[in-house]
Amino acid sequence: METYISKLKHILPTFLAVTFGTVFGLAFLRWLLCIQFSLLDIKEEIWVLWLPLIFPWIPITLWLRQRFRVLTVKKGDTDKARFFFQIISWGVMTAMLFVSQAYLTTATGKLETLSSIKEIDKVEKARYYRLTNFSVATYFGGTYTDFRTSGKYNQYLNFDIFFVTPIIADTSEHITDIPKHWYGVKYKEQISNKISNEEKDRKYKEFYDECIQKMNNYNFYSLDHFERKPKSDDRINFLKAIEARTKQQTDESFIVLEPIQETYESRNGNKLAWIFGSFGIGFGVLLFSLLFPGFSDSERKRFLSGKKPKQDDLVDMLNYLVPKGDHFATSIILDLNILVFLLMVFSGIHIISPNGMELLQWGANRRFETTGGEWWRLFTSMFLHGGIMHLILNISGLVIAAIFVEPLIGRKKYFILYILSGLCGSLASIWWYPNTISVGASGAIFGLYGAILGLLLTKAFPEGGKKGILIMIGIYVGINLLWGLTGGIDNAAHIGGLLSGALIGIILYKLDDGKKIE
Repeated sequence: METYISKLKHILPTFLAVTFGTVFGLAFLRWLLCIQFSLLDIKEEIWVLWLPLIFPWIPITLWLRQRFRVLTVKKGDTDKARFFFQIISWGVMTAMLFVSQAYLTTATGKLETLSSIKEIDKVEKARYYRLTNFSVATYFGGTYTDFRTSGKYNQYLNFDIFFVTPIIADTSEHITDIPKHWYGVKYKEQISNKISNEEKDRKYKEFYDECIQKMNNYNFYSLDHFERKPKSDDRINFLKAIEARTKQQTDESFIVLEPIQETYESRNGNKLAWIFGSFGIGFGVLLFSLLFPGFSDSERKRFLSGKKPKQDDLVDMLNYLVPKGDHFATSIILDLNILVFLLMVFSGIHIISPNGMELLQWGANRRFETTGGEWWRLFTSMFLHGGIMHLILNISGLVIAAIFVEPLIGRKKYFILYILSGLCGSLASIWWYPNTISVGASGAIFGLYGAILGLLLTKAFPEGGKKGILIMIGIYVGINLLWGLTGGIDNAAHIGGLLSGALIGIILYKLDDGKKIE
């Protein structure tokens, strides 16, 4: 019992301060910058989804991670046990942030009651509107479909169909200019991304026809109030539907109103209670989990004295992003891939599953554009990724391969190997696929693995270690190639990078007079 109390005294005060500080701090920051003074205009998904998922790791890393070092386990990996408690902390904060940001969204949303849609530009901007009298010009409707993949391995294909119809003052009003006020309705469907293209087309047509039928019978006046779509992925897609109908570019002056069935008074639901309810559940899990690990008094004394631990995996991982030593070139390549991805995200590209048009705008590789004169896409596509999971998987594969290759052939030849393998992978992609949009560093990364396999035929690696390297690299390459056969993955780039990497790796090694690892 005494040990358990020692753990609570060492961890809980900081846990409580960090948790509530993070939740209320982020809420205040959003209120100040976006709601009160409108200093930032970024997508709402950033506040309600991505910041709650990512932001907690900052305070956990800075203040909680080191406090969890006092926890020990008799059998097993102590570092994994400590990381388990970081995950619990992240879960508590993330759950509270999801609910608190949703509560902030609805609780601060003002309701304006208008007698006509024409009044909307004359009153203070609000999130919610109630129109006592309005009509819709159903004959002037437009539609747009957003196609996106999802899932860890892009195993799902999502259809989001957006319908827009102008809101007018009354049925006698005749549309002469491009309307600025639109009624928006959204439908969504998810199917497998592993089926054939013909089957995908059939399922999409069936769903689209079903949605058209729903819109033909849609009751536009069955609602309590409207929500004015803020800057978000949905608003962007509604605007694309307007552009498809009007053939004109839209801007911030266009207003999209989405119908809300529930009453304005019930918009908050039980969100406020669930902020503290989610904390209570997570806090209980933490208290229960702290019963099992041991307590290291020496680690507590070290922490209180301000001494840094001899080994810190996080610090080692961050140091790997700094170009130096045997990972100089690898660090530069990692930094470039991460930087480009961050630029894409903050420009508005979807962090999980950017669609094909978005990727093409950033330099993705496709036969039509590339062979049509835009040859630079062979290179730029190597630094683009189709979502954060794609980036993480490629980073992991790159680091594993780089441990073997860069120290062996040196940073200059490593750069040459990486770029040439990536270009060969891009060429293989447009040769094999007539209309596939290809992005990612995997062609170049497979080139590194190909180089390893090729160098196993030389004296580059000690004879005693070749079998272990072959098994490890062979399994990685085999699994990825087999997974690529299931669809949704550019296997041509993988194979092109792999074969070219093997050849280029051997050539570069021979140019160095076959220097052997000792």
